[in-house]
Amino acid sequence: MQKLQIERDAEYLKIKIPETMRFPVRVYYGSNHSENIIGSHYLEFSEKGWQTFKDPEPGARLYFKAFSDSDTFIGAERRLPLEHLYNCRDLGGYSTADGHLTKWGLVFRSDALHQLDSEEQKYIERLEIKRIIDFRSPQEIAKDPNQPISMSETVNFNPHADVAQQASTQSVSKKDEEKIAQLEEMVRTEAGKEQLRKNRNVMIEQMKQLVLGENAVKAYQQFFSTLVEDDAAPLIFHCQGGKDRTGWAAAIYLGALGVSKEQIYQDYLLTDKMNAPRNAKRMAIYKKYTDNEDVLAFLASLQLTKKDYLDGAYQAVEKNYGTMKEYLTLGLGVKESQLERLHKLYLY
Repeated sequence: MQKLQIERDAEYLKIKIPETMRFPVRVYYGSNHSENIIGSHYLEFSEKGWQTFKDPEPGARLYFKAFSDSDTFIGAERRLPLEHLYNCRDLGGYSTADGHLTKWGLVFRSDALHQLDSEEQKYIERLEIKRIIDFRSPQEIAKDPNQPISMSETVNFNPHADVAQQASTQSVSKKDEEKIAQLEEMVRTEAGKEQLRKNRNVMIEQMKQLVLGENAVKAYQQFFSTLVEDDAAPLIFHCQGGKDRTGWAAAIYLGALGVSKEQIYQDYLLTDKMNAPRNAKRMAIYKKYTDNEDVLAFLASLQLTKKDYLDGAYQAVEKNYGTMKEYLTLGLGVKESQLERLHKLYLY
């Protein structure tokens, strides 16, 4: 199975026709993620490279499949068409070191599902989601409980990520206004300014704790065990913004399947693009309460998705275990049989 690249440009889609294909090329499409996409619906192309076409089924999020000699190509848009979720996306279509491809339509990473409207709930239900893994704290869940998704079981694995919980605040409450006032007081002195500048790197330490912290280890052990359970997928895992707790879970999942570190970083950093509109709204609210550049820079640092943050997690893995494989087996206690099952379930 080979990768077929799909991108969106407003109401148009773009597809990259591989050079190895013979023309004309028929690209079949359908809303079902299974390998049996072939049917009466197809597009025909006579040129290689990126081709633009009108979305044949707006709002459906289609899977595309094409053939060339002995090769089969498959692809889809990564982001789900959900207006009220910024960061809900499919983890299919990533290449592995041994030439496989992660399956589409089975594992999704997301921000919290409390924002869904009724039509979006129905969309998620049509995905036949069986398991929803919530990495949030009980306090976050109580504040913003997920919208119910029928036929799905929700489980809560809390890695106790205090900084991530702080960063996930969706709106400025009275408590947050008080925090902003405290930050403004802090930066009145040079020592306070310097401390706040150092605190901009607090997410790096948070990511290290997602690797090494006792509660985090337990949460990600439970996550991995769920992945290899019978009938666990399709599944969604999420925290509040789908950034750090979810970002590390995605890194674990993709790393265990043999996806390269480079692609894992690309997936992690895609969150910054996905969350940009949400972050802009939050910063606009913060600016109503302060115009102090040091305070605003610190608040922005909690929302951004930066390479340095994931570097912190990988540095913790490499210092304490050596490789991702050893972190999985020694740190999380993943068995070789579980890794084999993961590959069987989630790779083409």
